Amino acid sequence: MCSNGAVTLRLDPRRKRGYRVIDKVTFDPKPALTLLREELPDALVAVEVLGRGFLVSSPFPEGELGGRQKVVPWERLLERKATRVTLRMPDAEPEAFMAHIERIGLHEVSYAVGWTAWLDINPEGVSKGSALELMRRRLGVEPGDTVAVGDQRNDIEMLQWAARGVAMGNAPDEVKAVANEVTGHVQDAGLADVLESLSG
Repeated sequence: MCSNGAVTLRLDPRRKRGYRVIDKVTFDPKPALTLLREELPDALVAVEVLGRGFLVSSPFPEGELGGRQKVVPWERLLERKATRVTLRMPDAEPEAFMAHIERIGLHEVSYAVGWTAWLDINPEGVSKGSALELMRRRLGVEPGDTVAVGDQRNDIEMLQWAARGVAMGNAPDEVKAVANEVTGHVQDAGLADVLESLSG
């Protein structure tokens, strides 16, 4: 599962890329991007191109986006259906950025503010939780046997979905608030503690 739940892959070593796409949900990013550009004209924007990388308005800081970045004119960012769009303001304070996004009021999309001045936009109703529910049904897993572990705001729906939602110790307070429990910090092997508890 990737793209915050908009894409689900199945590993397949026979394929050139080693996987095949089994679910993909897209949306028209033009309305949201047009609104955001009016409010945040200096923000960096990236539109995901599945399996390749991103079309970007300007280069993102090194290491922040996986895959290749291709700088294109603004109009090209609005042309294609997308699985995910990312907006980034490297010099903005995270709290002020989040407050500004909430004031803008995005509609007909799902969105989550990241650990910094970072915004992921997805198709409406799509989240890690919605994708995991589809996978749970496909695999025949009982709802009570589901566990999810996360540490960012885009994990909130996933933690609410799981029968056992675990927040990492380094997660923001609003993520911890929706979890059933909190484990150790990611750098202190908090995830290992959760995995060990499942084998007992």
